[in-house]
Amino acid sequence: MQRTILEYCGESGGNSCGYCKHKDKTGGNNSKEEEHEDEDKGTSHSLGLMAYSLSSSYYLELMDMGWRRSGKYLYKPTNEITCCPQYTIRLDVTKFTLSRSQKRTLRQMNEYLISGKKPRCSVKDEDNKMEEGPKKQETEKKEIEKKEKEDRPVIKKKEMRRKRFEEKCRLKNLNIEEMKKERVEKEESRRRTIESFIIESSESHSHKLEVKLVSTSSEEFQTKNDESYELYKKYQQTIHKDERASFAGYRRFLCDSPISEETDSTGRLKLGSYHLWFLLDNKLIAVSVIDILPRCLSAKYMFYDPDFSFLSLGTYTALRELEFTRKYFAINPEIRYYYMGYYIDSCPKMRYKAKFRPSDLLCDNSFQWIGYESCKELFADSKETNGYTVFRPDLEPPQPLPIEDLIVLSNRKLMSYSIYKRRFSNGNEDLESVERHLQDLAKKVGPKIPEAIYYFNELN
Repeated sequence: MQRTILEYCGESGGNSCGYCKHKDKTGGNNSKEEEHEDEDKGTSHSLGLMAYSLSSSYYLELMDMGWRRSGKYLYKPTNEITCCPQYTIRLDVTKFTLSRSQKRTLRQMNEYLISGKKPRCSVKDEDNKMEEGPKKQETEKKEIEKKEKEDRPVIKKKEMRRKRFEEKCRLKNLNIEEMKKERVEKEESRRRTIESFIIESSESHSHKLEVKLVSTSSEEFQTKNDESYELYKKYQQTIHKDERASFAGYRRFLCDSPISEETDSTGRLKLGSYHLWFLLDNKLIAVSVIDILPRCLSAKYMFYDPDFSFLSLGTYTALRELEFTRKYFAINPEIRYYYMGYYIDSCPKMRYKAKFRPSDLLCDNSFQWIGYESCKELFADSKETNGYTVFRPDLEPPQPLPIEDLIVLSNRKLMSYSIYKRRFSNGNEDLESVERHLQDLAKKVGPKIPEAIYYFNELN
C-alpha cells in the first residue's frame, strides 16, 4: 500500500457558503461535490488537509469519517458551527429501485437516441415547474378542497383492491398470506432495472451515445483535455454565471488527484480517479468525475453541455454512475456502495440526492450509517440554530488513536509524535499548539488510518 502523506492546513473559518450565500465560484447547485473556495468572508467552517499521496483504502476510511476531496485538498465540514451542516450520503446499489421520474429520464434519452425526438420538457423542469396566475389559484383551490375532504371516511383505491384480492382468495379457498407472498415475488421479477433501459446503438438510430470510463492518469485522458475544459467552462458560465473558470483551476479541481492507482482485492479491477465521458455522436456532452475505491464508487462532480439540458443529464449521468457501480459489484461484491457526496437538508437543491432510494446518511458523531427516512424525522426536531443533527446520540464516537502514536514528518525523517517530543521538544514554542491540533485531528480522521504520515510546518 502506498504511503499516505497529509499536510495539516488547519481550520478554515468564516468562508463564503455556496449553499446559503450564493457567493461560491462553482455556483453551489451542481449535482456533485462543490469546489472548495476560501475567498469572501462568510459562515462556512471546515478542517483541511493537503494530500500529497493517499491510498484508496485510506481515502475511503476518511470518507466514512465525513471527509471529501477537491483535487488534492481534503476537507471536513465543522458541522457543529458551519452554516449548512453536510452529511455524507450513500446508496447500497443492490437495494436501489428506480423512481417514476428516473424511469422517465431513461426513456426520454432512449427516445432521443432512436428517433431524435426531444422531450417536451426535462424531468427537472417538470419537477420544478412554477405555478402562476390562474393556474396557481386553481391549485390553491384544490388544496383547500383536499383539506376539507380529509375528515371524510373515504375508502382509498389501494384499500379497495386489497379487499377484492382477499375476497377472491377466500372464494377460491386459497391461503391469503401465501398468495400475497407470491404476488410480491412476481412484482419483484417484473421490476425494471437501469440495465433494462440501456439500449445498444444501431445504424437506424438518429444518435449514438457512448459512455466511456477513462483514468485521469492515462494518455487517452489527455486527448480530450482541451475539449473537456471547454465544456467545463461553458457549463460554469451558463449554469453558474462563473466567468473565472480557468484551465489551471479546472485541472486543480477536477483532474489532479492524490489517490494512488491500485488493484482491488480480486486483482481484476483498477482503483483510482476517473472521468466518465458521455459522447453523443463522438461529441463530449457530459463528464462525471469519480473515484473508484475498495468498497464504492464515489461521485465527486459533474458538468455537461447546457445545450442538452432537455435530456436531464444530471439525473441520467447519476444513473449511469450507479450502473457502473453495479457492474463492479458483479465482479467484486465488496464494491456495493454509490457515494453521492454531501446531503444538506437546509438546501432544497441538494435534496434530490435523497430521491435515490434507499439511501443512508452518516452520523457526524457516532459515524454510523442511518437510513435517510429515520434521519428525515430528526432534522425537524433539531434544537441547533444551524439545524445540526446527531442521528444516534446514544452511540459514542469511535476512540481516536493516541496522538503519541501518530506518525509525523520532521526534517525529512519519519517518527512517532512521542519520539519527536523526546528529541526536539526543547525550544519549540509551537508544541502546545501542535498538540491541540493533533488531538482534534485524531478525533476527526478516526482510528482506521494508523500509518498515515502528518506534516506540520511547526515541526519543520
